[in-house]
Amino acid sequence: MNSSFSDGLGRKIDYLRISVTDRCNLKCDYCRPSSIGQPPPMCNMLKFRDLLRLVSIFAALGTQKFRITGGEPLVRKGVLGFIRQVGRTPGVKQVALTTNGLFLARMAAPLKEAGVKIVNISLDSLQAKKYAAITGADMLPEALNGVEAALKAGFDAVKINMVVMRGVNDDEVEDFARLTIDNRAQVRFIEYMPATPSAWTREKYLAMDQVMERVSALGSMAPEAKAQWGGPAKIYKLAGAKGEVGFISPVSSHFCDSCNRLRLTADGSLLQCLFSLEKLALAPMLAGGASDQQIAQAIAEHARVKPAVRDMETYAQDMGKSMMGVGG
Repeated sequence: MNSSFSDGLGRKIDYLRISVTDRCNLKCDYCRPSSIGQPPPMCNMLKFRDLLRLVSIFAALGTQKFRITGGEPLVRKGVLGFIRQVGRTPGVKQVALTTNGLFLARMAAPLKEAGVKIVNISLDSLQAKKYAAITGADMLPEALNGVEAALKAGFDAVKINMVVMRGVNDDEVEDFARLTIDNRAQVRFIEYMPATPSAWTREKYLAMDQVMERVSALGSMAPEAKAQWGGPAKIYKLAGAKGEVGFISPVSSHFCDSCNRLRLTADGSLLQCLFSLEKLALAPMLAGGASDQQIAQAIAEHARVKPAVRDMETYAQDMGKSMMGVGG
């Protein structure tokens, strides 16, 4: 790894999240609220050839993990071939995917063959009516079939991400935790955070220590060691469980001091953080004939001024954009 690719505080940048589309077949309010309006035209998205060029530049800098996100990444035509090419890029060590799971029943096996190592599935309810209310779609069976297909496909890890919202789905915390008893999945509980300010209300916020209390009531929890690029989750295993539970607390206990990632939006903006106000527009450089060396230098300079910490509520109020637009 190129040890020089760090920010100004010495945090190594070895992880890039790539949003390949801002489109999604669901309408989760905390990610895609109706107040945001319609996303920009499809033609504003970077071509796959440009994304692959950036992957190569980042890999040469020292980035080793690449996560494909959206929107819903699997709605973009040709994404499977793109993922395969990412995995074949010299220097790339791990390719991961974040999805809502609706296409996994038919795509889990091809994604595994294409080189995806880790799949994160966003799933906020196990109850049909509640799932429909949160997502705007009556498609829970399809989502659960996707989870089952992912577990059977043989990925290195399958992670189920649940955003815990007080009064909405917090009564399902125990049910989600129980999924780990018989399944080799990692269920990750995530604090509800103000990533889309027009949709966020503090009344729905539930601190992660309260979530941990509920899960621990099911039985003893033993801490587990993190895997490489394991991320900010605190990992535990319930007694007798095949899988793991994870707790992510971006609001009550931020993890900025260990942040190792940058984010690339579908239209080619490089962000230092989910809550970044500053961005580096890479699309004009790609279209304007900049060399790989010039682009790499601009990326390194942008990473170098990555702030020590974000006050997410302050930044979120100024963002004027949705999580779907940033890349979830």
